[in-house]
Amino acid sequence: MRLYELTVILADSIEDPKTAADEIAEVVRGLGAEVEKIDLWGKKRLAYTIKKQQEGFYALITFKISPDVIKEIDRILSLRVAVLRHLVVAAGEE
Repeated sequence: MRLYELTVILADSIEDPKTAADEIAEVVRGLGAEVEKIDLWGKKRLAYTIKKQQEGFYALITFKISPDVIKEIDRILSLRVAVLRHLVVAAGEE
């Protein structure tokens, strides 16, 4: 198990960003991860337009998972309409 941080930029148009972040955490849990923390950073102005959006809601999810599952997380998040961008970074090793 390795520690990862997932940064997600959610569309500004979603009703409840906290629920959307919790749903993403549940997807990660469903793939066998231990979610340690969900940190909501709030709405911020984007440096450039992404999918015709000027603002996005940032969330950071910290979790432990096997490294071979990261590609599946990337694939699932790229299919979600509410996710403008996402980035998974290895934060440490257990």
